[in-house]
Amino acid sequence: MQVRILNCPDKDFRPFVERAAIFYAKELIPNTRIRNNCLTEIHFDTKLDDYGFASVEDYNSRKQPRHFIIEINPLIGSRRILETLAHEMVHVKQYISGETNDTLTKWRNKKLDPDKIDYWVQPWEIDAYGRETGLLTKFAISELLWEVFDDFVNPADPIIEKPIAWKR
Repeated sequence: MQVRILNCPDKDFRPFVERAAIFYAKELIPNTRIRNNCLTEIHFDTKLDDYGFASVEDYNSRKQPRHFIIEINPLIGSRRILETLAHEMVHVKQYISGETNDTLTKWRNKKLDPDKIDYWVQPWEIDAYGRETGLLTKFAISELLWEVFDDFVNPADPIIEKPIAWKR
């Protein structure tokens, strides 16, 4: 997968974002030919009201989506950025595989009205939320991210006891 990154919040963080996008693409899109013919632009935008968003930007000559834009709010921290990227890359995979379309009106060849389905039970969101943690964890292990960022822990380390964090 070709990756372009715009407005990354930190020049030293940029390589992690690029490696994560490529890692997630390899995990999600097994067909190398298709994967290598896709472009994903990752835009960081502080004006986003949400963590992130993925959309289809363009299609190939066969009208298959192959150019995507992922927007991510850069103010959410390193872990949440890489987790959001994993989530949005699942949506890219869904577009590529034809599981859904760019208007989110179908899921696996079944017509749906996204306005009539609660966000948390939309099938494309269940898929993306369900995969994001595993993708992030595999990437964190491959990169030893707990040695680089404070908001990652080694999943092989013993559990550190913490009290329940009541606000009151």
